[in-house]
Amino acid sequence: MTWRGTLPAACWEAREAPAIIPVEAESTSNGVFLATHTSIPILLRDRVDSAVGGTVVDEHNLRRAVEELPADQPIIPILGKSGTGKSHLIRWLRINLKPNDATRLIFVPKHRMSLRGILELILEHATSERAAELRAKVAAASDAAADETTAQLRLRNELAVLVETRGADKDGTPEENDLRAFLASAEGLPALLGDPVFRRRLLADKGPIARLVREKLSGKGSEDKEDAFGFTAADLDLSVDDVSKAGADAASVASALASDAPLRDLAAKMLNEQLGPAVSEVFGIGGDDLKQLLVELRLDLHRQGLELLLLIEDFSIFQGIQGGLIDAITLLPTETLALCPMRVVMAVTTGYFVNQMPETVYTRTYKVFDLELPADKTAPFDPARFAARYLNAVRVGSKEIDKHHTDKRPEPNHCLQCPVRGNCHQAFGEVAGVGLFPFSRTALDRAIRSQSKGDAFVARDVLTRVLRPVLHRDQTELDEGRFPSAGFENDFHAGALDTLDNVEDQVRLRTPGDPALSERRVRMVRFWGPGHGPQNLHPTIHEAFAIPPLPDLVTDQQTHLHETVRPGSIPPSDETEEPPPGSPSPPPSSPPPAASKPPLVRAVDEWHKTGELLQRHRNDLRNIVHTAVIGYLGLEDGYGGDSGDWTKGGAELAPSFDAKTSIALDGSALQTALISIDHRNMEDVRVLRALAWVDAKESWADVPQGDALQSLCVTKVQAWADSVSASLLPSQGDDAELGRLAHALLSVSRSLGIADSYKSDALSRVKALFARPSKLADAQQRPYTRGLQDRFTSADPKADRNLLQRRLLRLTSYRQGTGKPLAIDLPRLMRAMHDDAGEAPWPEHVPEQIRKVADGIKKRTTMLDPMLDETRRLVPDVSDLGGDIVEVAHALNTLLSDLAALAQSANSINAPALHSAAKSVKAGDLKKVKDLSEGFDAWPTLTADQRLRLVTLDEGPALRIRAWLDPALAAVKVLEQKFQAGPASEAQREYNETLQRLVAGLETLSREVMDVAGPEGGA
Repeated sequence: MTWRGTLPAACWEAREAPAIIPVEAESTSNGVFLATHTSIPILLRDRVDSAVGGTVVDEHNLRRAVEELPADQPIIPILGKSGTGKSHLIRWLRINLKPNDATRLIFVPKHRMSLRGILELILEHATSERAAELRAKVAAASDAAADETTAQLRLRNELAVLVETRGADKDGTPEENDLRAFLASAEGLPALLGDPVFRRRLLADKGPIARLVREKLSGKGSEDKEDAFGFTAADLDLSVDDVSKAGADAASVASALASDAPLRDLAAKMLNEQLGPAVSEVFGIGGDDLKQLLVELRLDLHRQGLELLLLIEDFSIFQGIQGGLIDAITLLPTETLALCPMRVVMAVTTGYFVNQMPETVYTRTYKVFDLELPADKTAPFDPARFAARYLNAVRVGSKEIDKHHTDKRPEPNHCLQCPVRGNCHQAFGEVAGVGLFPFSRTALDRAIRSQSKGDAFVARDVLTRVLRPVLHRDQTELDEGRFPSAGFENDFHAGALDTLDNVEDQVRLRTPGDPALSERRVRMVRFWGPGHGPQNLHPTIHEAFAIPPLPDLVTDQQTHLHETVRPGSIPPSDETEEPPPGSPSPPPSSPPPAASKPPLVRAVDEWHKTGELLQRHRNDLRNIVHTAVIGYLGLEDGYGGDSGDWTKGGAELAPSFDAKTSIALDGSALQTALISIDHRNMEDVRVLRALAWVDAKESWADVPQGDALQSLCVTKVQAWADSVSASLLPSQGDDAELGRLAHALLSVSRSLGIADSYKSDALSRVKALFARPSKLADAQQRPYTRGLQDRFTSADPKADRNLLQRRLLRLTSYRQGTGKPLAIDLPRLMRAMHDDAGEAPWPEHVPEQIRKVADGIKKRTTMLDPMLDETRRLVPDVSDLGGDIVEVAHALNTLLSDLAALAQSANSINAPALHSAAKSVKAGDLKKVKDLSEGFDAWPTLTADQRLRLVTLDEGPALRIRAWLDPALAAVKVLEQKFQAGPASEAQREYNETLQRLVAGLETLSREVMDVAGPEGGA
């Protein structure tokens, strides 16, 4: 069962489509032609040379004009571009002109009419002796040139001769005359036409010489254009595989033509000027013979009291002999030349008529009928009425139509016998009782629009590109429940670009688990729907196409006429403001307003429809995707303060995740990009569109259907991130090597004195792997330590630390793109730094050089005795310094100041220097030095890491204390010697006691010094 009960879903037979809708008007029977005929608006003008004004008329005005043609203006041209219906009007005239025994009608069809055939058509009506002679001449001439190859070669040679002998004989500007002289010379076009190397191009199957010969021998085919055959500038833009084999003259003129477009135009013009006489010479009959034949015929018909009507379906088939035809047409009877009246109706393209007809044709033209209406002329023409005639004829069938025509009965209406006529006409529409199924007015309008050039209605395009393909191809698709087909959408997609123009609308029309049905529903709503968002259509449309309606969508009031539709019940598109209740619905062809969409969202919608995307939009979208994916990778990108130390070098070693090169939106890069987004993939487009929305709004709450789209994006972006990680970062199987590398680098960092390397948390340790060490405070005093650190910190890429860092970065990181820091898989690296990883065996694939470097680091960082000796030499002995350095230094400074006041100070003591050195000592320095000393004492009991930590601790505190302690002890010694050498006094004895205490232990003596000095020397 179908929607039509026991009848098939389609109400026509596919085989009837090509029979009823041919490429050319002459292909059908008179019955079919009349059953499908529809009046087309025509512009009637009285003046040939006027492009303005005119009156819109129909074919009946054309018939009356032909019937009333005056003898001195016997020509009526029917103008129009190819496919506009000129041949259709000529045939309509043939059928509808009233029979007249006094008129001889000669119809010259445009297809399969050779030069001999044209002349024989005319000769059929000629009975004079002269006509018999011409008939014999035509037969002999045609037989002589029956071979195409011979005719092509002769035509080429004849053109060369004529161009050389006549080509320069034109009155033009001095510059044009000079160019004509060059092209007409033996070194110009004649050399090119005669050159064997350029022969293949000039005699190409689709070239002008071959086309012209083929037409004159066989007539035009249905695939040939209506334009007259001849040379164009493009035919003379010659290129050959090996120009070196061509003659010098031919190569020279070919080069000149290739580089000079105006010269090619002139060369084509010169060749076309000689086509007529060349054709006459090659085929043995030409324009003069045609003129003579028509004159003889007119003389003969005059003697019989008859007149001549010539209907020419395409004037361009007279190319080469048109001069004789025009002379014969424009020749008027005189007292000495008794010619019969001759009327001529010619279908001719506008360009040919305007550019190639001589002035005499214009003066003999009665009226012009033009099928191309200007923009300021409107006519009551209904494309649906035009299509309905053909739809009905295909349903009825050619045999039934011809039978009714023979019986002189009206054409039958097939819809009258259809059991679903009422519902069908209500849902799909009708014209004068003829249904538009499987189209509707909306679908037909969109299909026609997709095949139109501009706003012009071209009848041939509607018939051969819209009606015939659907009726012939899609009858089976409809019967088997596969309509609207993919072929339908491919053919007509340009006509519905503004309908369902975003992927979210299409998603709402999906049937889960049935993508084919979902695609058909989208096509149905896109072409048959009113054009304002996802919705169910008239139930009959769903039933006819076997597409069930969706329960969560409302039914469109434009197609569901028998229901009472609640005002405002059709929801607006998700990205438009909701109209107020009771507001009228937009017309069927109106797309939803898109002003509220961000520019990038609109760009994605356009890209999804057409595949076209501006470069700036492409760049912006790639950057948005790049940012989203980076956020899901769990990477450290170097922006977090000290955590970015690794980004300062080695980035060139890592593979790249760059927005421009790693993310492809269509194009050839789809196969190689890390992230490929195809405008034909609905899920890809949805995610890209949603990311563009949230980028513009900065919050999912402000994005239409934000919750659902956020969930969709999370899933997709995570998948993209996984793909990037899988492509750029090695597998987890490399973690054994990663652990060994990390621990080797950690040992290096410890030997460099980097504090983070001794911390227990993994993040600090990772930072230590790349941290820059502090320079040694006194490198000269620590030659062994300096040498070890230089080995690790050298700028040489082969240095131990650099080599291991580069290897580690290659395993855990990639570049984000130009100008961005290196991104590192921090969680993975932190997991690889567990304590046991340093003892794991090296994987077999690790290069031997890496193993040797790591093993060498381990060996060197355990040989610490030289570093211990250097460190001990730097650390002063503060065991006898009983108090705080600040207080002791103050006491010493006070003593020196008092002695200076008594003129008792020694010249060798630099009191200001001692004061400055004491101020350099920092709080806590003394404790750090004591801790070092205690560590030295406990050395035998320390672990390897504790020993390394001890000898790499900051030596600054020890050096600062030594900088004060050494000169302080020297000063005390000088003072001791001074007091022992001088005479004793009570004051000196007291100072001596104080000094002895300083010497004994440099204890805290500031108060005692103050007491001894008294009021005379107290500070």
